[in-house]
Amino acid sequence: MKLYRPHLLKHSLNVANRIRQTASVAGLSALRVAKGEKPDAYLLKETFEQLGTTYIKIGQFIASTPSLFPREYVEAFQGFLDQTTPLPYSYIAQVLREELAVDGLTLEERFADIEEQPLASASIAQVHVARLHNGDEVVLKVQKPGVETIMQTDLGVLHGVTKLLELLMPSMKFASIAPIIDEIRLRMLAETDFIAEAKNIRDFQQFLSVSGNTRVVAPTVYDELTTKRVLTMSRLHGVSMIDERAMRQYCNDPAQVMADTLNTWFASLMLCNSFHADLHAGNLMLLTDGRIGFLDFGIVGKLKAQSWRACMGMMQALQDNNYRAMAQCMIDMEMTKGENHVDVSSLAADLQRMMQTIMAEDIAFTSGVPFNTKEQADELNKMMLEIVEVGKRHGIHFPRDFALLTKQLLYFDRFMRTLAPDMDMFSDHRVAMLGRPDSISE
Repeated sequence: MKLYRPHLLKHSLNVANRIRQTASVAGLSALRVAKGEKPDAYLLKETFEQLGTTYIKIGQFIASTPSLFPREYVEAFQGFLDQTTPLPYSYIAQVLREELAVDGLTLEERFADIEEQPLASASIAQVHVARLHNGDEVVLKVQKPGVETIMQTDLGVLHGVTKLLELLMPSMKFASIAPIIDEIRLRMLAETDFIAEAKNIRDFQQFLSVSGNTRVVAPTVYDELTTKRVLTMSRLHGVSMIDERAMRQYCNDPAQVMADTLNTWFASLMLCNSFHADLHAGNLMLLTDGRIGFLDFGIVGKLKAQSWRACMGMMQALQDNNYRAMAQCMIDMEMTKGENHVDVSSLAADLQRMMQTIMAEDIAFTSGVPFNTKEQADELNKMMLEIVEVGKRHGIHFPRDFALLTKQLLYFDRFMRTLAPDMDMFSDHRVAMLGRPDSISE
């Protein structure tokens, strides 16, 4: 037992230091409020930024979930979806040595060259370009030092943070903070296991192979150079899919690229072991050879095919004003604790009353114009909140991964406004919502 005491002592000191740091930052923010500064979204953003990894992830969740959080907070945290401040390479090199300089081989024997300037930096990991001795160009996704200890410690004190969130966000009348924190905790811990992420990539590649999809590609994993804290993959070259001008260098029709992306993702809901749940602007690119690159499989979800069909049925029923069918689809989606516990007629009547109230108040729902503007998108989010509230009264709850699916649809909405503003995801003939592989153009 004595052999483990130095390690335990170091861990305990790290935990104590993290708690002290958290208390210090939170105390300074509280002091600013006491001196008269408004406790708004931007003060909370500054506080989270100073607190680092865990809180940046929470900020990303807020920024990407407008159906749960007020608009001012969603907008304030948008910057968290971009890159974070990188660590000096010396910290990254230490992790690489600990993970890969094993079996008698040095880091120099593993790699011919590693670029010290990072290609990207996120809250949990940093990405560096490297070259193997056989000439292969690869990228190294390296977990930042101390991330796991920091996250575990932070997650242990988040009960106090939920109180702070409730104080600073009184307009969150429909959101229950505790389940959100639980969801974030599960996702964050999963993101620290790069072995699991490597498996997610292989699952997706198998799906592409089985479905005959040659339009989309994911990086190749180098298993012998991959551990829980280091993921080594082939490097893909391309441009961001929110830069239409850059895309036109490698494709003739950005809208068709968007349709192919959507069709691949929808097909993965039905045919893959998991679906990519984090395809924001940094994780999706048009490659220089014209193919579409899906990157970073750290966050994935799982949704039964029956649930996805029911989801699409609910959307169609909503469009048709068929509230009984909408209610039945909510039950079929396994959003309830038991089909026998829900009165379909009563649920349908509540949904109808809700929609009639919304349509009477909001011209966006009666104008016949697709939801392409920010204001109309906000109205759509408001409607989703109302549906959640009605569902709660009938014992209905969304599946855990349904929030991930909804978030990804919102990401796609952002892409479509840039690449295909006239495309309607739910009715365009180029988009197969139920995921037919043959809908992807060759």
